[in-house]
Amino acid sequence: MNHSEAYQTEDGTTTNHVESFFSRIQRAYVGIHHRFSLKYFDYYVADLAWREDNRRKSNGQLTALVLFAAMLNPTSRNFCGYWQGNSPPDPDFEDFNRPFAPD
Repeated sequence: MNHSEAYQTEDGTTTNHVESFFSRIQRAYVGIHHRFSLKYFDYYVADLAWREDNRRKSNGQLTALVLFAAMLNPTSRNFCGYWQGNSPPDPDFEDFNRPFAPD
């Protein structure tokens, strides 16, 4: 959006949230991950979105959320055996509604 022309549209729509999230992705590239692989980019963005959604929770609450999610969900077929050289399949960029679909 060209802010010199307009800050928002007539119906009140702005791009502020998208611009804010994109700046957090850029900062994570420099500060957290140091580089992104396009093969795993959807996982990086999902991680950053989770961090954004839960940024105001305490460390104890975040730990409980992660443990709760890990205990409720089945073993990930995408990351099982990751340290032994197995890697997730190439992402299917045509299916944006289900980026973490089980096998």
